[in-house]
Amino acid sequence: MQEEEIDVIVEDNTEELTEEQLAEIERQKEEELAEEIAKQRNKEITRQRNKLRKLFPDINFKKDTDTLLSNLIDEASFMYVTLKHLKEVINKKGVKERYVNGNNQFGYKDSVEAKTYNAMIKNYISIIKQLNDELPKNKKINPEDEFDQFNNLS
Repeated sequence: MQEEEIDVIVEDNTEELTEEQLAEIERQKEEELAEEIAKQRNKEITRQRNKLRKLFPDINFKKDTDTLLSNLIDEASFMYVTLKHLKEVINKKGVKERYVNGNNQFGYKDSVEAKTYNAMIKNYISIIKQLNDELPKNKKINPEDEFDQFNNLS
């Protein structure tokens, strides 16, 4: 509702607003959008955390919040959601980005998202392996299957 009010103000008083005021309104809109995105990501992280915790029914996570297992699950959940987001960005923009270093120096380099994805996926797989080692024998998962599932290969 606030967003609509801001839009009306901008539309009705565009000529009267200074560049600074317009920039402030734009900054506020960006801030609100960033907050909404953060809320969505936190919900996704919580869903993934709960999903991973279900693999360990013998652990009371409410009581043992600072255990290695709990911390690994938290990190894996964050990485899962972040990797998913990075993958979406890479699918839209690609793995290369153009750079310009001066008058005549330009070309293409690996995108920041691609570099981050490559580094994080290695750490994610490592954490999944650690979590897998903690599972009871009858519940062990194949980390490659998890990787394939994450990448929609299975």
